[in-house]
Amino acid sequence: MPRRPGRLRSALAATAAALTVATLAPSATAAPGAEQPQVFDVTAPGQDAAVLARRLVEKGFDVVSRSGGRVQVLGTERTRGELAAEGASVVRSAPGPAPVVAAATYPKPKLLADKDYPTHYGGYRTVSGFQAFTRDVAAAYPSLVRRVEYGSSWKKTQDPGAGNTLEALCITANAASGCKTDPNSTKPRFLLMAQIHARELTTSELAWRYITKLVDGYSADADVTAVLDGTEVWVVPQVNPDGIQWVESGLKGDTGPAGNSWQRKNTNNTNGAEPCRGNSGSQFGIDLNRNWDSNWGKAGTSTGTCNQVYKGPKAASEPEVSQLATLFSKLFQDQRGPAPTDPAPATTRGAMITLHTYSNLVLFPWGYDGNVKAPNDSGLRSMAFRMNHYNGYDAGQPGEVLYDASGTTDDWAYDKLGIASFTYEVGPPAGDCSGFHPAYTCQDRFWRENENALLYAAKVAAQPYVAAQGPTVSGITVARARGQFASFTAKADDDAYGRAGVGRPAAQNIAAAEIYLDKAPWAGGTPQPLDVRGTGPTVEIGGVVPTADTAKRLAYIRAKDAAGNWGPFTATWLPAR
Repeated sequence: MPRRPGRLRSALAATAAALTVATLAPSATAAPGAEQPQVFDVTAPGQDAAVLARRLVEKGFDVVSRSGGRVQVLGTERTRGELAAEGASVVRSAPGPAPVVAAATYPKPKLLADKDYPTHYGGYRTVSGFQAFTRDVAAAYPSLVRRVEYGSSWKKTQDPGAGNTLEALCITANAASGCKTDPNSTKPRFLLMAQIHARELTTSELAWRYITKLVDGYSADADVTAVLDGTEVWVVPQVNPDGIQWVESGLKGDTGPAGNSWQRKNTNNTNGAEPCRGNSGSQFGIDLNRNWDSNWGKAGTSTGTCNQVYKGPKAASEPEVSQLATLFSKLFQDQRGPAPTDPAPATTRGAMITLHTYSNLVLFPWGYDGNVKAPNDSGLRSMAFRMNHYNGYDAGQPGEVLYDASGTTDDWAYDKLGIASFTYEVGPPAGDCSGFHPAYTCQDRFWRENENALLYAAKVAAQPYVAAQGPTVSGITVARARGQFASFTAKADDDAYGRAGVGRPAAQNIAAAEIYLDKAPWAGGTPQPLDVRGTGPTVEIGGVVPTADTAKRLAYIRAKDAAGNWGPFTATWLPAR
């Protein structure tokens, strides 16, 4: 999770308000000799959760979520004692995530169905498994995929024979002619990155499924085909491979997580002489999601080298951050002015999502101060609520739904490049499938929640601040009429915003709709108007359009609201007659 502080400091402020602590239900047995993490539900009488979360962050607690009037804190028996010293009342104790009892199957692209990849902890792919996968998928789908090496991990910079190469995949139609590391690209770009925090196992698994959906969906799924025809999708499946390998060493079979498995940071152990305990609240390394050069060190960070949110000795000190920032700058033009109040223009191209766990949130800038709105707040907030229409998560700035944090990836990408940037916190704050190490079978649930949200993000990447404020189109039906005609009906919905979050945008009436056959606007297509049947933000659209032949064809449909915002295209096949 990107907004999570580190270990307790040895001395907490004596003036803290009394806390009431209740841990979650027990679910596992610790590995022999491990300092078993626990999750505590924390409340404070007379203090709302936002203030409480902020206060606990400042005191060094490993805050993992905020839900209702509660704050959840990850800790150990040592944490219990430190809370008690502050007047906290521990109602009951509980160990951490459930151990894995059986392996689960995982999806693979059709052309790699006979391949097997190393897994651990019930089905999660290892770093070596991902490295083999990126090579294999690029080789199996050369017309759609290009593999790009963009740097070396911290460990590899210290010893070329150790550590890992940092890599990304570019997925698009005619990949060989595109996928250049040049910001002046023909196609707009959407970037998805995962597992910058090593312990957040779910995130790279979602990236794997996204890659699989795209390569197998091209020419079969109309929306995927339209996206890849008009957009480059870049995926960085494991940002922090050194840290992930350290986590792998702590997840052993059915014994449950050991100390290593709670590693959040990278493996840079050269800063400071303070000995770290190596558990969920005290570990070596630098938090890669506090190390970006945007408002570095302002909020939600620490100078303690063992702290979970240790920001590093300077901004972008870590190769995993500096080299990924270089890749970003090679993929996206700088489209925003230098002043904090400069908005990115309406014509801005590009969007990114960084995946984290857990708390079921869609977050957007600014993260460093929840009281400061980004210059493009209306577009960012609208896109966040469009995406949580699909996954049901809470949308808001970090300080609005969790707590402030600076030096984060999404703040940097928006700050320096102007692109629409978001963080997903995947997984519920409590109950089944919560935590950093959920059973692998939970990945099917998480994919169902986020599949359409992630595809939507790629669909609006050509002009996110406008398209995300326009209507969505869904439920398309197609019938070929007699002669050279076809009829289309669909739903245009400007009220397709999620219900959970802060500042839900207001819906506008649908004003117009149009369809393109074969060629989208960016390919020189010609629009044909569709009827708007009714008045309001959610209406039926449809019409009969001429078709030149009887072959299978791709149709693109979009709608416009009364404020003049065209929403993204939804594609469908016009079947052969």
